[in-house]
Amino acid sequence: MPLFEPSAAPIGQRPKRYGESIYAYYRDSERPGIAAIRTLLEDWFLELPEDERLDLQQRFRSRIDRQHRSAVFELFLHHLLLRCGFEVGFHPDIPGVATHPDFLVSRNGQELFYLEAIAVGNSMREEAEANRMNQVYDALNNLASPDFYLGLRVEGAPDTPPPGARLRGEIGRWLATLDRQAIQQCYLEERYGDVPTYEWAHDGWRIIFDPIPKGDEARTNPSVRPIGMTMPMQATQLSLDESLKDGVATKDRYGRLALPFVVAIQVVDEFRIAKIDVMNGLFGPEAVTIDAQGNPRTARVPDGAWITANGPIHRTISAVMAWSTLEPWNFTAIEPIVVHNPYASLPLANDTLPLLQHVVDHQKGVLAEQAGRSMEDILGLAKEWVREA
Repeated sequence: MPLFEPSAAPIGQRPKRYGESIYAYYRDSERPGIAAIRTLLEDWFLELPEDERLDLQQRFRSRIDRQHRSAVFELFLHHLLLRCGFEVGFHPDIPGVATHPDFLVSRNGQELFYLEAIAVGNSMREEAEANRMNQVYDALNNLASPDFYLGLRVEGAPDTPPPGARLRGEIGRWLATLDRQAIQQCYLEERYGDVPTYEWAHDGWRIIFDPIPKGDEARTNPSVRPIGMTMPMQATQLSLDESLKDGVATKDRYGRLALPFVVAIQVVDEFRIAKIDVMNGLFGPEAVTIDAQGNPRTARVPDGAWITANGPIHRTISAVMAWSTLEPWNFTAIEPIVVHNPYASLPLANDTLPLLQHVVDHQKGVLAEQAGRSMEDILGLAKEWVREA
C-alpha cells in the first residue's frame, strides 16, 4: 500500500499553483526535489504498522490542505519518535474515556508518556476566503504579460467567488496601454508616484495592481509567472500565542492519566512561531508591573493555557512541543520549542526527550533551558536536504 497514488497527469517542473492542493502538487510534480520528498515520505510510511496505514493514507491524500498537513505531521512525529529510540503504540485505550491519544511512547518496553498531535491554523471561513483568492491569483498567472510583473497590494478578502477570468482580461488590456521604458525610468529615478496603478474591488476584497518592468531575460521566458509579489495594505495583528493556547486547551480531554501527557502542536501560519509566542500562550502575555517603590519589573498576566487568575489549569498536560509550519523540505530547519508544565500533575522527566527544551528548575523556581540534539542530527538529514521543492 503506497502513500502516494500514481500520477495520472504529471505536470513537469512548473511551480505550484496558488489553488492547487499540496498533495496533488507533490504527487504530480516531476521536480527532482519533489521526487526526493516522495521517496522519503514513502519510506516513513512503511514504518507504520500495517493496520494504521490506510487511515493515514486517506487523510494524506486529501485535497483539503488542513487534513493533509495533519497527516504529514503525524507521519513526521512517528518517525521522529522512532529516531529518538522510542517504541510507538497507536491509539492506546484510556480507562473510562471513549477517545484515544495518538501515541503511547515507550522505551525498552517501559511506558513513558502519551502524545497527542494537533495542527492549528486558519478557520474554515478563512480557508474558504483564501481558496477564492487563490483562484483569482491562478487566473492572473495565466495572463500573457511579456513586459511586466504584477505587484498586488491586497486589502480584505472576498465573501463570494470573484470573476477571475474577467479580471484577467481587464488587467491584460490595462497592461497593453503602458510604456515599459517610461515606467522603468520612474523606478530608476524613484518617482514612484508617477507609476500608474490599477485598482479593483469585489465584495470586501480590494487590490491595487502595480506594474513592475521585467528584465530582458524574463521577457523572453514564457514560464515566468506574472505575479511578482503580494502584500497586505493593512497591518494585521498576529495571534500565534492565542492559536497555541486554544490548541493546547482542546487536548485536555482524557481526565486523570497514569502517564505524563505531551501535546505536539503545529501552528500553521505564514509567520514562524517564536519562543515568546509559546510562553505567552502557555503562561499569559508579558507585562510590566511597578512595585511600591516605583521600580518596574517584568511579569505575566495569568491568562494562558496553563495558568489563570484563579490558578493552574490543564494540569494533565505535562509538556508542549510547538512547531512552526512544517513542510517536507524544512523538516530539519524547524526546531521545536519544548516547554515543560511546572504545574503538571504528572511531570515528564527532564531526560525523556533528547531535544532542546525548557525544563522546571524547582530549586530556583524557573524554567531553565536544557540542551538537546538538533532535528538535523535526530532525523539524519542535512539542513537543506532537498532543493527546488
